[in-house]
Amino acid sequence: MTERGQWRIDERGASEVIGAVLIIGMVITGSLIVVYFGADTIERTEQGQSDESAQIGIQEIDSRLSTLASSSAAKTVNFEIGSNIERNAYLTEDEGYLSITVDERSACSVREPLDSIRFERDDGEIIAYEAGGTWVKSRNNGTVLRTAPDVSYRNGTIDVSLLNMTGQVQGGVNQAVADVNTSRIDTKNAVDTLMQGECVRPDNVTMRIQSDFYRAWTDYLEEETGLQNGTPADPGDSYLTVDESEQMVEVYLNQSALPRRTDDARNNVVNVTGSDYMKDVSITDDGIMITKGVDNTYTVYSEPLSERPELGTVRQISEAVNVTRPPLDVVFVVDESGSMAQSAGSRFKYEAVRESMQNFTTYLDSDMDRVALAGYNQYHEEGSGGTYELHGEEREINEGTNRGVIYRTNGRMLTSDFAEFNSSTVYETEAIGGTYSAGGMTKAATMLDLRSNESRNTIVVMLTDGKNTGDDYWYIGDDEYDGSDGASIEIADRMNRTGTVTYTIGFSDNEDDVDDGFLKNTATEGGGEYYFAEDSEELQEVFSAIAEDVSSTNQVGHYGLTTNLSHNGTVNPPQITGDTSRIATVTEDGEEWMNINDPTSPSTFSHAFAVTGGDMVNFTANRFDCDRWVGTGQSKVINGSSVPVTRCAEMNTTDPTVVEGDNVTVFTKGDSATFNDFLDNTTAAEWQTNLTEALDNYGGLYNETSEKLTLQSNQVLVLYDFPDGKNTDNRMLMLYSIGLSEEEARPTGIIDFDVDNVEISS
Repeated sequence: MTERGQWRIDERGASEVIGAVLIIGMVITGSLIVVYFGADTIERTEQGQSDESAQIGIQEIDSRLSTLASSSAAKTVNFEIGSNIERNAYLTEDEGYLSITVDERSACSVREPLDSIRFERDDGEIIAYEAGGTWVKSRNNGTVLRTAPDVSYRNGTIDVSLLNMTGQVQGGVNQAVADVNTSRIDTKNAVDTLMQGECVRPDNVTMRIQSDFYRAWTDYLEEETGLQNGTPADPGDSYLTVDESEQMVEVYLNQSALPRRTDDARNNVVNVTGSDYMKDVSITDDGIMITKGVDNTYTVYSEPLSERPELGTVRQISEAVNVTRPPLDVVFVVDESGSMAQSAGSRFKYEAVRESMQNFTTYLDSDMDRVALAGYNQYHEEGSGGTYELHGEEREINEGTNRGVIYRTNGRMLTSDFAEFNSSTVYETEAIGGTYSAGGMTKAATMLDLRSNESRNTIVVMLTDGKNTGDDYWYIGDDEYDGSDGASIEIADRMNRTGTVTYTIGFSDNEDDVDDGFLKNTATEGGGEYYFAEDSEELQEVFSAIAEDVSSTNQVGHYGLTTNLSHNGTVNPPQITGDTSRIATVTEDGEEWMNINDPTSPSTFSHAFAVTGGDMVNFTANRFDCDRWVGTGQSKVINGSSVPVTRCAEMNTTDPTVVEGDNVTVFTKGDSATFNDFLDNTTAAEWQTNLTEALDNYGGLYNETSEKLTLQSNQVLVLYDFPDGKNTDNRMLMLYSIGLSEEEARPTGIIDFDVDNVEISS
């Protein structure tokens, strides 16, 4: 028992020892396990904390530095690098680049360095801030994008924002200072380089990025552009490719990958002289057509180079409203010889003369004009007296002196009482005896000398139905004349020296019955004209012609004019902005056409409308006679004298003159030589703006030094050649534009390239 017990005791004692040993062993083993595995766990924890710190550090840098690029106000920012990662933080410069090239032209290419701030872990993994994005590169060179860079492609447009960083990154607080001036200059230079000359509207864009993160860049750009690396592409197609040896990704974007506004084959840019993107351009004498073979609508605009066309002529215009002319004194000197009782068609000659004088006064203004009447025959002598019979009526011979007589109205030599003159005075004329024109001319000279003055225009209208008779001697001043012919001519000449104009009229059914040589000489020396009338109807016309001439004023008359730009049967009348209620108009087929030649127009006329590709636009104009002239209050200086300007207030629509075909010429930029010939052979009146001056005033269309047209690609000059010019060719230049020009069509937002220069210091 004892042995068993002892055994038991011994067994129990041994068991306790073994337990103690086991416990100690477990403790030691556990300690070893804890030491072994705990150290690894602690190392991983510390590494995770460092990785997290690096991530947080990169995010802070991203957040802080991005404000420099996005804010025009921020110029300085601070960022902090924690102590647990500071030894692994550094700045790399010029280790990669980003380039953009337009149309594969070296002149339109920009290359900027890719700088980055990096944290490198002990295991070789790199976390970086580059081009506004955050990137991770593993120890086996695998790369991953964490946050997107400031490089994007959306709806055909490319946006790039880069930081050019210099200096160094250190532990603690770092300061980043943006150089606003150099940043602005570098950004402008980059944009100007990319979007210049023929690269303004790109046909293609190539972007290259060289970086040790190129694989992550590839993934990003594939997602942005929808292009896949390694996918075969036909020539001219967009593509994305990777050069492993150069660590570079390249993206080529063709025309269809860019906005339509850059595609000259599809947009509204026009070249009227022809270009690769123009399918057809046709220019005729009076029209132009362009097409690109696409369904485009183009805006057309046309306006004259001169603010006012100034088309017309200097002419005599009677009955112009609001036009002031000098008052008139008109003296009728009529033949009262016996032959005046003869028939002249439907009237006796003396009756026809009376009616013609009465009609003449209707052209005059009784508020300022006056008339007088003198007669001549052999019986107008002092104390002659006696009676004679005129078609059954016994009449007294009017007493006069020196073969002439003055018929007064209300006791006055010159009268403005036309009613009394027409109802009484004209009926005093007689028809008896021989012809002595000098008798009547001396009386006309006397009346004008005594009763008129220099403020009034003086006119003499001398009429005879035959030839002077008798051999009377006439004393004109100190000179003696044998017969009325020489005396009458001398009187007309002397009166003309003081401003009086003499018109002469031969009145007979046979011109041989009158001395037309004498009458022509009298008119010539008197500064007027000679007329012949065969009967009473023609006499009325002659008197009316003289009345219109003497009652008219020398005026610059702007005749009625419209222009039309038509296409496919559609007319496009001219437009004038402002109050056009006083502008004359004509209506045709429901369209109203304004007089574009009115010098009082509130604005310059123009044409604006839309056409589709392939529409021929034709240029025409219509010139109208004028039924009513109105003064404008304007004047022009001609030969040193002020001449009033009149406008056409009522256009006559009967048979207008159509200006088209050979009278319209279209000039493009390439027609400088022909255009110079037109300039050299165009005569402008003193009161008009000549074509060279109009070009200079408008500006930008013609270089006088080189004598070259400087039109933009979508412009032509249209020259209208109008008739009825007097000392002028009456030509008008209009500028015609269709669509957009290559020079001005500068689409924005195609490539937005921004560079910010940043200096980093602790």
